Amino acid sequence: MTETPKNEPKKTLAEEAVEQIKAQNTLFSDQRQDPYIAVGKTGGQVIKLTSKEFERWLRNYLIKKYQKFQGLDAIIDIIQTMLIYEAEINGEHHKLSTRLCSTDDCKGNPMEITYDTGDGKHAVSITPEDWSVQDVPIAFLHHRHQKPQCLLERHGDCSIEVLRPLLSEFKDNREWLVVMAYIVSLYVPDIPKPLLNISGDNGSGKTLTARRIVELVECSSLENGLPVIKNGQELMRLANKNAVLLLDNLSNVSLSLSDELCRISTGASLAKRSLYTDDEDWICEVCRPVIITGIPSTLLQREDILDRTIPIKVSRISETKRRTQSELDAEFTKLKPYLLGSIYNILSKALKLLPSVKLEKLPRLADWARLSYAVCESMDGHNGQEFLDAYQYILDRQTDMAVESSLVCQACRLLVSQTGKWEGTASQLYDIKLPFNGLVGYEDDYEARCYLVNHPDWPKSPATLGKELERCKTTLEKIGINVKHGYYKYGQRYIELVDTEWKD
Repeated sequence: MTETPKNEPKKTLAEEAVEQIKAQNTLFSDQRQDPYIAVGKTGGQVIKLTSKEFERWLRNYLIKKYQKFQGLDAIIDIIQTMLIYEAEINGEHHKLSTRLCSTDDCKGNPMEITYDTGDGKHAVSITPEDWSVQDVPIAFLHHRHQKPQCLLERHGDCSIEVLRPLLSEFKDNREWLVVMAYIVSLYVPDIPKPLLNISGDNGSGKTLTARRIVELVECSSLENGLPVIKNGQELMRLANKNAVLLLDNLSNVSLSLSDELCRISTGASLAKRSLYTDDEDWICEVCRPVIITGIPSTLLQREDILDRTIPIKVSRISETKRRTQSELDAEFTKLKPYLLGSIYNILSKALKLLPSVKLEKLPRLADWARLSYAVCESMDGHNGQEFLDAYQYILDRQTDMAVESSLVCQACRLLVSQTGKWEGTASQLYDIKLPFNGLVGYEDDYEARCYLVNHPDWPKSPATLGKELERCKTTLEKIGINVKHGYYKYGQRYIELVDTEWKD
């Protein structure tokens, strides 16, 4: 006679809730091995399991399903622990990004770019063949400041020229072409991009121009831009939550902020101790485009950040051409769906063309220059060579700004202006108002040399000057001045400045 199998024990509320949550949603871990849940098995609502947001979601779930109000804290703690275990051990793996993600081929060329519209339902997939609207995949982090992007309009136009009347006045068409290429390139994530520095007088519309550019990619409650942030960790945290970082109306950029902006624009990582832990790290990796606005054109002064910057100077809008904010907003809202459709058309064609783009000379930020060449080739009425010429014009002006911002560069140019060559020690260069070992030709520049030495930004010591000279060496080479170092017979180090374009 066989024994009757015992009845299975009744499941607890926590066990039953875990089974149902697992069946109705997707548990997974991201690239940092953090546990997440994708509500409804789509990417519309992705919540970190260890966050307060998930505790609120779970509390509401239990109240709605079981009508239970008492003793929830203990049950929530048990369910949260079980779900974290399932996500880390048995869950899927998905890489999470902010707004944009891409799939590259073996050579690093983007083959598919996915853009999260932020409405919890739709994403735009852009490929070399075409672009289409699809369900949002499990690939994106969502932040509270983000707003949904508008629905776009499909059409055959490949131009974003209609945006120009809604921005500041660009006096030079070459500047505008580079800005158009920059706007389209914002949709390609994880490649180093130059900083866009928009400067101009009061009333030139530089803030509005920056906001319009950002809004085409990142709709946000922070659309008015962020103030200057001196804490590098805080800047990294904000960059991690924004597809484009906008710093608006800056009066100056400190050396530490300059270094952080360089790192963020070309790719940076941060590891710090997590709160309330002894040894656990919080890891942050970002590569974000940065837009800066301010009145002075010499807002950025360090050579390393100037070498990665697109400087755009806009003019004050005259009273006869000025329009109200509400009028501009209404027109931009009306045109925005068509602008987005044009951007996606251009980008799709550029992705198809990109693998075949081979440039004879690659400037700094070569990936962006190569992409922008393909973008301009894909625009109606423009071509890649036109972009290269316009970008070279920008780079030449960028060099002039770097010299204008560096007292050491100005001093070196002054010293070689009379004879085409100068040689001396760092101490002699530091105090250039003194005679130089009997060399003639410097007497007429005495006032200019005194101005440089007495300037408050002049290096405080010969050692500091030597470091500044190393930093601006590349800028000097661009204006034809070679910097060489050597040693005298008695061991003292000397500096030699040679103007390669000097003619007697």
